[in-house]
Amino acid sequence: MKKAVAVISIIFLALSAQPAQAAAKVKVLNASKVSTKTGLVTITVSGLPKEHGIYVSQCMGIEKGTTVPSACNPAKASKLWVSNVAADLKMGAKPATAKLTIKVDKYFKDGDCVHTKCIIYVTNDHNATDKTAFQAIPFKFGGINLF
Repeated sequence: MKKAVAVISIIFLALSAQPAQAAAKVKVLNASKVSTKTGLVTITVSGLPKEHGIYVSQCMGIEKGTTVPSACNPAKASKLWVSNVAADLKMGAKPATAKLTIKVDKYFKDGDCVHTKCIIYVTNDHNATDKTAFQAIPFKFGGINLF
């Protein structure tokens, strides 16, 4: 009898457990050679969860011992919201299948991407229950090795 109760309990827990939200995979196609004239970065997104989207921003590199950048570019052109959720698309999110680009700046308020490391910072959007997942994708301008 105890074995039957244990088996039923395990099955119930397995069926009631919510699956972890899968992280979207983001690739920066020109990360090693961003144009110094246009500053355009091309991004592809795959594996976007059905229930939420992601935010993509230009930020300073993440310092050792921390989990978030010290500064991100405040310019609207350096931010992107990607989601396949219908309500998000109505509010301005870009679908993952669209041509996705952001404009990165060499310098921005509290940021210097010429003399220090900068990243494309990806986080789950406001609809996600997991706010800890992030990606930090380094980039550099014009193929110059800055780091």
